[in-house]
Amino acid sequence: MRPLSTRQLFDLAAAFGAAALILTVAVALREAPLPGDVSATRRLQDVGRLRDNAGLINGAGDWRWVPFAVAFILVATGQRLFATGRARGRRAETLWAFVLAFVLSWWSAILKLIVQSPRPSVDFGVSIDRLRDSYGFPSGHVYGDVVMYGLLAVTAPAYLHPRLVPAVRALCLAIIALAGPARVTVGAHWPSDTLGGYLWGVAALCLALAAARRISR
Repeated sequence: MRPLSTRQLFDLAAAFGAAALILTVAVALREAPLPGDVSATRRLQDVGRLRDNAGLINGAGDWRWVPFAVAFILVATGQRLFATGRARGRRAETLWAFVLAFVLSWWSAILKLIVQSPRPSVDFGVSIDRLRDSYGFPSGHVYGDVVMYGLLAVTAPAYLHPRLVPAVRALCLAIIALAGPARVTVGAHWPSDTLGGYLWGVAALCLALAAARRISR
């Protein structure tokens, strides 16, 4: 598959960013839960397999800084894990992508303070694993997983032996896909919070990749 062009990445960032902005305004004006949030939360919390593995999935989000930092160091030094010889390719572009992704990773925290949307409550008949003293929209877990694990998946050939790339990409995509449902399952977020995390996360990831390519050239 041919990689996306810089223009295509910028267009994707704009499209997902526009959708994310519309959802953000809706949450800010109406306040969570949005229509469908409560029923969707109850259905997800009834899925036993997801509930049993939510801790593992959420833990991957808590520790995403570790593989992110390791990959950055490997790229910065021109090395690849379990591979001999220095890595080839656009090292400057990859390094810029890591730097920009790190900067953009804080965007969800800023949005939370702007929107100030409440997290799920037992008053709506949903399960809550523990009380949290921060705002809900967008889900920082989901947003961070999309940005960081997404970047790790895209740049895997720059820091891994080629044979490991497919497995690592599959793992990163699995974590991203399950992050939203896992956050809803433990009662940390409404589905609309996680949707916001996905939309803003994809927008930020595409922006980081496109800007890194433009800067490095």
